[in-house]
Amino acid sequence: MQTLNRTVYRPDPRKNQVMIRLLQMILVILLSTLPKTVVCGQSNPAEATYKVQSIFIYNFTKYIQWPGEYNTGDFIIGVLGETKLDSELEKMAAAKTVNGRKIVIRKYTAITEADKKCHILFLAAESSDLLNSVIQKTKDTPTLVVTERDGATKFGSLINFVSDKTGKPRFEMNLSAFEKSRLKYDSKLKSVAIAI
Repeated sequence: MQTLNRTVYRPDPRKNQVMIRLLQMILVILLSTLPKTVVCGQSNPAEATYKVQSIFIYNFTKYIQWPGEYNTGDFIIGVLGETKLDSELEKMAAAKTVNGRKIVIRKYTAITEADKKCHILFLAAESSDLLNSVIQKTKDTPTLVVTERDGATKFGSLINFVSDKTGKPRFEMNLSAFEKSRLKYDSKLKSVAIAI
């Protein structure tokens, strides 16, 4: 009697990782080719941009680590200057938490009003001339300074919102400023950013 030699299929873990990475890249490409208005469900491009920026800011909380003393109490996101982004941030704060902690949005008209324990400080485009003051105020604190002005990362902003050639929202990361800060970032964040 002849015995059958059966080969058992065992997937190669390396091939699985390659396939997962390929599927992730395809998903990113598909999402990036959709118009902003389809992705965000908005008819106004400016509103869509604010929505995407608020999503970015929330996701920063997942991929950036603050030092121990900043991991208790409310998670503070400050907004310096007038911007329509604050209404999107308010909606996000009402629906989300950061590691079980309440998100509080604070609006400032001057950098002197900023909380000592501000986790993220967004500097509106109209207040970009205050960037040097913001950098001085936050230089010894683990505050993630986020801006939306061309070239702001060259002047100390850690993250700067920009648009690519097609108008889709992106962000730049100032890697040298991160090294000087007390913040640590996940390599996944760097992989989707424009590194400066």
